[in-house]
Amino acid sequence: MRRTLFQLLPAFALILGITIPILSGCSGSMSAVQLDPTDPNLIVAESSGDTLTLGGFEDAYVASNGDWASAESDSLAAYQDFLERYVNFRLKVRQARELGLDQDSTIRAEMAEYRNQLARPYFTDQAVLDDIIADLFEKQQEELNVSHLLVRTEEGASPADTLRAYERVMSLRDSIVAGEDFEEMAFLRSEDPSARRNRGNLGYFTGGRMVLDFERAAYGATIGEVVGPVRTRFGYHLIKVNDRRARTPEIRASHILIRVQGETQADSLAARQTAEELQARIQAGEDFATLARQYSDDVASGRNGGDLGFFGVGRMVQPFNDAVFALQNPGEMSDIVESRFGFHLIRLEEIKALPTFEESEPDLKRLANELPRTALRRRQIGEQELQAANYTFDEGLVDLAVRQFDADSLLLQLRRDGFGDRSNDVFATIADSSYTLENLRTHLTRSGVRPGANQLTQIHEEVENYLADQGFNYALSSLEERDPAFRALLEQYVDGVLLFKISEDSVWTPAAQDAEGLRAFHAGREDQYRWPERRRVLSFTSPSDSMLTLVSADLDAGNDAADILARYEDSVLTLRLDTLFIADSTNTPLDTALGLEIGQRSDIVPERSRLAVYYLDDIEAPRVKTFSEARAELVTEYQEVLEGIWTTRLRARYQTTTYPNRLIGAFKSPRMEDISVTPSGATEMSGQ
Repeated sequence: MRRTLFQLLPAFALILGITIPILSGCSGSMSAVQLDPTDPNLIVAESSGDTLTLGGFEDAYVASNGDWASAESDSLAAYQDFLERYVNFRLKVRQARELGLDQDSTIRAEMAEYRNQLARPYFTDQAVLDDIIADLFEKQQEELNVSHLLVRTEEGASPADTLRAYERVMSLRDSIVAGEDFEEMAFLRSEDPSARRNRGNLGYFTGGRMVLDFERAAYGATIGEVVGPVRTRFGYHLIKVNDRRARTPEIRASHILIRVQGETQADSLAARQTAEELQARIQAGEDFATLARQYSDDVASGRNGGDLGFFGVGRMVQPFNDAVFALQNPGEMSDIVESRFGFHLIRLEEIKALPTFEESEPDLKRLANELPRTALRRRQIGEQELQAANYTFDEGLVDLAVRQFDADSLLLQLRRDGFGDRSNDVFATIADSSYTLENLRTHLTRSGVRPGANQLTQIHEEVENYLADQGFNYALSSLEERDPAFRALLEQYVDGVLLFKISEDSVWTPAAQDAEGLRAFHAGREDQYRWPERRRVLSFTSPSDSMLTLVSADLDAGNDAADILARYEDSVLTLRLDTLFIADSTNTPLDTALGLEIGQRSDIVPERSRLAVYYLDDIEAPRVKTFSEARAELVTEYQEVLEGIWTTRLRARYQTTTYPNRLIGAFKSPRMEDISVTPSGATEMSGQ
């Protein structure tokens, strides 16, 4: 069978999946020379002067099998099998390079495209996201209950306005330090509107729920400590940590909601009375889910028996949150809880175990990508790369170029008219790359920045963003030189593509197209390719039940299948006829035909998006397949023969010897517990 490129990548993960007989695993003796079987420099294969060491073998094996710990538990036979397959793989790639396949323009273009697709997410993960995700996970193991007092000031506020806000928040801090109650001060003085309701208390939260500077200050404080002022984009905060506790697991709960149908006290009493009646019925043994479907005013959850799914602390309104997380055991029900939505009866259904880092990582990555701190970190890296590259920036040129436009319509005019004669003027350089004013205009056009009160300031901020992004791109362009692991990934991909190409040229295409060779391979082996006893089933399918009712009647009357199909070919209701052969269960509705006698039909049965009637036309006796019928199997087996001939020839050509008995010390060395593999560099048997 022809294999696709995606079945070959990553290359090492597929070495064990390629069916190749072990043809030349010459075993070297260890008795003549005393060798240390755990020495990572022990040679386990050699080819035309190149060698594969035990350490290189172990690295490649781990790359293919997951991790060092699982590799340790595998058998010597598994190591030996992998050694032969791995050596065959490297020899094929070596021949591909010698034939110049790595210089083929199509392959090089594919390499470049893959490289560009891989580099940005790889570098972003390594340089930006990994630390943020680790920090989020650590913080999410603990929940903080925090109160704050806010004095607002805009990010772009004037120095005078900023100073006034700072002096005010410091005055409030002095009062609190002198003994004033923090919550009372927040209620009276905070410019966060919610303080009138919650007296500054933000409830419990974990990492990723607050802006970064606020989060850092809160997690760095002790219980009862007042910290700040802390500056965020909202203004200046005073922060008080009320409590710290271990992370509360997510829970699954159900509820029945009874809304207050009106605004009077009588309406509220009526709703509560209904909730009390339902509570009594549940306590008397009636089913919670059934009552939720019948009575809950939360229609979405009500149709699911009140089930709200899994959620964490702080996701529900405060009274509901407090009540549901006070429940201890699945099946336990709360008392009646009143919220702004009405009256709730809540039942705890399930407590989820806290996730491991590996389980949390996908969600943490999604969260991190949404947080402003990630964009900030990416910009910081871009700025660091600019400094390392000794970039140049002509700020005066940019300032002069933009001042030709009206200040109140600067962005509109620039996007519409461009920089005119100055378009090709270079305003920045990074290493060997130059950036013109036209490049800047393109960025401003695509960025979608909305005109603000000070458009000149906006332009300068966007210039800084643009250059930082180019600094980030500069790091991407040299990623292979600075990151051996990334270089190894690319080399691994190249090896996989080369393996695909040379296998296609040497085995798959010849096997499929060599008609004479296939017939010779088939000759004398015909009896190996047989059909078992099979049922020939006529399958009538239609989306219409009425159409198949007519077909069933025609079949019962003994009408021929072709005549039935012809009778309804002009009908507005479509009818399809297929001939199917089945020997055993298919785990589909077609299995209905297994119980039929010749000349019998099935009832109308569902088949995917259509309906079907099956008619058993005949039972075919076992027989030998024709050459045409056996061709797919022949091609697959012929490929294996050609593969074996090819690998035997390669091993002879490159004078290859393997020493499978030397693998008795594989993964016995304490040199590493957990390694970072670079498989393409693990062996010198690359032919380069």
